[in-house]
Amino acid sequence: MSECPTPRGLAENAGFNPDFDLKQLVLDPDSNMHIWGWLVSGFLTLAAVTLTAHSIKQHLCHYYTPSIQRHKVRVLAYPAVYSALAWFSYLQYNYETVIMFFATLFESFAVYNVYMCLEAYLEPFRQKYAGQKIPITTKVFGIFKIHLNSKWGLHFRVITKILVLQYPVWNIINSLISIITQVKGVYCDGQFVFNGAYLYLVIINFTSLCIILMAMFTYLSVFNEEWHHGRIRAHAMFWCVKAPIMIIFYCGDILLAGLGHFGVIQDSRPQHSGGTFWPADAVKNGYYVLIICAVMSLVAIFMERYYGLDPEEYARYEEDCTWSAYMHAFADGYLAFIPDFFRNVFSCGGDTVVLAKKRMDLRQNHKRRLSEDERHLLQPSDMETAQPLEDEENVYAALGQRRISMDDDDEDDGRLNASSVPLKRLGISSSAKSDDPIPTISMPPAPRKSRMINHNDPVAVVSTTGSSHFQPHEISRAPNF
Repeated sequence: MSECPTPRGLAENAGFNPDFDLKQLVLDPDSNMHIWGWLVSGFLTLAAVTLTAHSIKQHLCHYYTPSIQRHKVRVLAYPAVYSALAWFSYLQYNYETVIMFFATLFESFAVYNVYMCLEAYLEPFRQKYAGQKIPITTKVFGIFKIHLNSKWGLHFRVITKILVLQYPVWNIINSLISIITQVKGVYCDGQFVFNGAYLYLVIINFTSLCIILMAMFTYLSVFNEEWHHGRIRAHAMFWCVKAPIMIIFYCGDILLAGLGHFGVIQDSRPQHSGGTFWPADAVKNGYYVLIICAVMSLVAIFMERYYGLDPEEYARYEEDCTWSAYMHAFADGYLAFIPDFFRNVFSCGGDTVVLAKKRMDLRQNHKRRLSEDERHLLQPSDMETAQPLEDEENVYAALGQRRISMDDDDEDDGRLNASSVPLKRLGISSSAKSDDPIPTISMPPAPRKSRMINHNDPVAVVSTTGSSHFQPHEISRAPNF
């Protein structure tokens, strides 16, 4: 196993650059397995490039829906370019890190264009439901329940865009860090050691991959009805890009790195003096390139089906393809790609600012609405606007005046006690009329003690006989007039 840190510079393993002499393959085929691997990977790369070229040519010659096709032709270039760069790194292993930097760029851009292609398919639905708040509750994998107040709202769209764009942006940063650390000699490719950058970059890559997978799975689940209604093969288009990324990451990066770390993949020594000595890292890279080329050749076959021309584009199919139309489509599909990518990245930042301001305004409006409700609740009513009285006697007097001044017709009001309601003379029916004035009852003086009498206090006779309070039983002794 290689040591960490490694010698400085972009060249790995002291500039290891094996020969690929086909004569040695004929003379001694068993001792030149790396040549067999290089030929097999080259054949798989040629198959991927051929299938990709055919699919791209169809789109560029019949460029009728540029808002969708510009993203399709960019995704279609992914398997051909990625496998070609991997095969070239097999030939020039000493610069494998730098070469795979460009392969990582194309991988990141492919993921970005898959999302943008699906967004272009959803644009008619967004125009149809513009301004409508449509809630939705769905499950991801049938397990995780997700509820959205508005599936077409700005909040879900911006959050999904951020979670998707973080993966290509991080892969660009990761490639730059890989080159810088390789120059410094601390990259330590395939080594899970704490003093090498490879371990930390793999952890961050795994986290970024999990984030974009959950974001895309949620995105596909939320708009599942639109995919069926528009006959959009969104799930197949997504897996044409994510499946090779996952296979290469788990089987190529993780599995092969683990096999090399535990000594399963060892140095390949020549069986005779004319052979080439292959270190374990170079052998691991050969397996890695074979995995990439095999996966990309299969992906090119599936992309021929799921990223081909749509039925409406087949209906407008034309046999001849002018050179000017072809070049115009090529410029729109590829030359305008990099400016379009960075423009969307910065526009995502602008959408994030708009979303943040919108949520701040909603929060302030919510607080303002709560403060108005609290002010209405705490505002004193007409009955509570009386001035504070100084002593208890004034309190009772004011209470009596307030109750007497109320409407006399409101006789059924149960809130007033018996001392504040004018009494009618007994012995006269309710239908009889009397011109005699109704006497008023004066308010009793305020009690001097605030404590109530309990069962332990002696009962005074004066408290009952000499009291000037109104006694209800005296009504029965009143004479009949």
